[in-house]
Amino acid sequence: MTINHARRKLLIFGIGLSLTAPRLYAAQKIVRIAMTSDDSQIHLELPVADKRCRVFMLGSPERVVIDMPMTSFPPELEHSLTVVRQKFSWVKEGRIAHFSPDVARIVLQVDGKPEISRTTENGVLKVSITEAGAAQVVPVTTTVPRSEKPLLVMIDPGHGGKDPGAIGTEGTYEKHVVLHIAKRLQTLLDQQHGIHAVLTRQDDVFIPLYHRVSLAHQHEADLFISIHADGFTNEQVSGASVFALSEHGAGSAMAKYLSQSENSVDVLYDNDFKTDDQYLKETLFDLDQHETIHRSMDFGSHLAANIIKVHHMHSPHPEQAGFAVLKSPRIPSVLVETSFITNKQEEKLLGEPAFQEKMAHALAEGINSYFLNEKKNNLLS
Repeated sequence: MTINHARRKLLIFGIGLSLTAPRLYAAQKIVRIAMTSDDSQIHLELPVADKRCRVFMLGSPERVVIDMPMTSFPPELEHSLTVVRQKFSWVKEGRIAHFSPDVARIVLQVDGKPEISRTTENGVLKVSITEAGAAQVVPVTTTVPRSEKPLLVMIDPGHGGKDPGAIGTEGTYEKHVVLHIAKRLQTLLDQQHGIHAVLTRQDDVFIPLYHRVSLAHQHEADLFISIHADGFTNEQVSGASVFALSEHGAGSAMAKYLSQSENSVDVLYDNDFKTDDQYLKETLFDLDQHETIHRSMDFGSHLAANIIKVHHMHSPHPEQAGFAVLKSPRIPSVLVETSFITNKQEEKLLGEPAFQEKMAHALAEGINSYFLNEKKNNLLS
């Protein structure tokens, strides 16, 4: 997702974790842990009375370590950490790990040795982290901002070529139907919303799954949407569905069946990441991928809210499964099952240009709605 760095300079990235510590706060005082940032610093607020809260440096490589009481981390925290890393070039990595049963640890790998200042006010430890030597940096030239990158959506019509996809009882091929919908979606995005769209395939050709993901990255896509009209063993099953990548496998039997039918593997974590650093050995999740899943689910919600206006949903909310085409670590990605081609009534619908138009329109409205929401929250250029 394209990040608006200029706007983010003034945007505060805050997260509040409501933690209660009865031994320290007999009056049920709520302890808030906050992370914010301005144009040059990362700011933290921690309860000074809780000795589990610490901020310090480690070397080789240089890291800023932030300890706090263990709790479940909401998506807002993951988002804040991801954005901080994207916002500040001197923050090279950001990970969350267990340190002990009751302490969570955030580790920021940084360039140089940043300055850490601490103050205490009304029981709150306030920490500011500044890039090493930032105070001595004096701009000598004025740069002209680059023109804004236009929004781009990668549309992936499922299957193609030697891979026909699902086939209806009347002989309707999934690969043909979804290509029609994809092309209409491309036109609607361009003409009605001014959003540039590229198709992974324009014709009846076979493209490997991971090459489709690669195409999205080559085009620096802001969103990826894979369009399908899959089948199931029970011809009574009907309705549309929206899927994002799963962190722990398929969320339902149907999701598992469909993802397996697309020849995907449920691989999420970066198995190539190796370290002897005790502070990172028990990494909970990769921030990039986890944040992408969070955004993908949000994107899916916008799509589902518009699809349900034109066709009933098999599941009213986005589901999760291990589809291979959704495994981009940085591009919010969803797979849409527009209908079940193995259902006789829906097979007939899928072959009707009027239904294809309505489905494409719903998808276009969902994409535009998602982008408008991202812009409102200053997350896009």
